[in-house]
Amino acid sequence: MEVDHDPIDDGYIDYIRTQWRKNNSKCTVMGSRISFYNFVIDYASGKQHYDGELFFKENKQGGIPVTFMNMDAKGGTKLSVEEIFRLDGKVSNKRILRPFKYTFCKQKSFNDECSEAERDMMKGCWTLCYDKLDYTLDEWVLKLQNHEIRDPGKFKLIVGSNCLSDFWRCTIRELIEAIAQIHDCGLFHGSLAGYNNYVVVGDQLKLFNIGGCLESLHDQQHSRKIQDFQEFRDTLKMLLAPSRKQWPERDRFLNCFEDANLNFCCKDYVKKLKHHPFLLTPRERIIYVTSIYHNKISIINKEMNLKGGIFQAFYGWNKDRDLWDKFLCDIYEYRESKSYDHRPSELLRFMRNTYEHYRNYTKKKIEDVEAILRKRWDGFFELVHLIKFGEVNEACCP
Repeated sequence: MEVDHDPIDDGYIDYIRTQWRKNNSKCTVMGSRISFYNFVIDYASGKQHYDGELFFKENKQGGIPVTFMNMDAKGGTKLSVEEIFRLDGKVSNKRILRPFKYTFCKQKSFNDECSEAERDMMKGCWTLCYDKLDYTLDEWVLKLQNHEIRDPGKFKLIVGSNCLSDFWRCTIRELIEAIAQIHDCGLFHGSLAGYNNYVVVGDQLKLFNIGGCLESLHDQQHSRKIQDFQEFRDTLKMLLAPSRKQWPERDRFLNCFEDANLNFCCKDYVKKLKHHPFLLTPRERIIYVTSIYHNKISIINKEMNLKGGIFQAFYGWNKDRDLWDKFLCDIYEYRESKSYDHRPSELLRFMRNTYEHYRNYTKKKIEDVEAILRKRWDGFFELVHLIKFGEVNEACCP
């Protein structure tokens, strides 16, 4: 039987009553809600999290399903459980697992022989109570590899023509937003590399176990924020490693986590990641790139056409028209369109015209059109995206 080392006593009840009686304010609301819980430890499994229930009232049907995480068994943090509880509770985001409470639990002493895990529980451990989770990320990956579970929605990475699946596009974008929100709350995570601080809850991948306050880092705050994102990138490298080794769209996205410009605004850094072409659908991708032509061409024109610059490979983009699909040639030769020259900025204009007029020349779907453009001018979409933010470095180039 597991018992709480610090159970609610009569003195605490009296404290609550006293606080309520002393509250004569017209605007301060006070109240209390006492709970109790139970959870079961499966010593044989070696798990570090335990399924349980949380009760706020007498309920013969059972309490709220929860998970208790053994924080003594989790390495990588010097914070107390109370500090982790308070930090996790400061951020409200659907991709962050928030705790209900923290508690110290230990096993009653028994005379019969017991395992090492049971002896450890006699010493006691600190736990955090969370919404019920299905698996930690490392458990989920291991079960998939051992074919113990089938989770095609999450396991499928590539769809269409080298495109990221809907599940992972949404998951990665929302986790980037969650990390940014942690930073906006004056905090940092500190341990996003590897699978230890991610959990699978239903159809969502979430993170937890926030590591500390940015204020304590003084002039290292910017680098700590970037490090959080780069540690997340390292986890993605493991998750986005399909059987095929060549996936240039993925590699260019992961390279964009590098912070080439130390003065780069963190909000712009987050936008650069969130709106990267890799995290867009084919339709969103071509609309996004053509919108840059409409809104930014006067600003980026000079840099795109710089001889010897990162767009050098796209000089002469229109010399091999005999190899193009017929509908592309028809759009290129459209009489009312201004003729094109060989500069990279003209390729961007041509892509804009292709998106606006392709329906008049082909029955292909937009997904097929986008795949043709992306394959023929490989890496162009990503460079246009990067130049929008004024940050293009060699690591991000095709």
